[in-house]
Amino acid sequence: MMKIVSTVLGAVLVLTALIGFMNHAFMKMDLSPMHDVILLIVGAITLYFAIMGTEFQARYTNATLGVLLTLAGIITLLSASGVATAGGVDIAAKHVLKLFGGHLQYTTADGVRNLILGIIGLIAGFMPREKEIEIDMAATQHKVPTAR
Repeated sequence: MMKIVSTVLGAVLVLTALIGFMNHAFMKMDLSPMHDVILLIVGAITLYFAIMGTEFQARYTNATLGVLLTLAGIITLLSASGVATAGGVDIAAKHVLKLFGGHLQYTTADGVRNLILGIIGLIAGFMPREKEIEIDMAATQHKVPTAR
């Protein structure tokens, strides 16, 4: 289950980045080239752990991504209104977080996307799973004695 959630999160990030290279104001998100590269890298790492990693690695990837994206979404939605510029296109938004003016800016749409994906990652990353609990219980019952 964790690997499925990681796959979905990674795919959304990668697809958003690829669309952003062609349309900088897709759905009123500020998808500048720098933003697209960050989304592509984070999405690729998430997909790597979803495909090549274990359930545990996917779980911790979901949790980490959930914390980071939720924080980014909350900070963006608490910022002031303004205009973001991406690829020569001005995007007026109710909330604009300017990290690197003209290069890396988050609009309301970016904040909402980050918040939705972050909450999904938090739920998947921190909700205990029955199989993981069984594995943890088996590991604690069969402790290997340490050498002295």
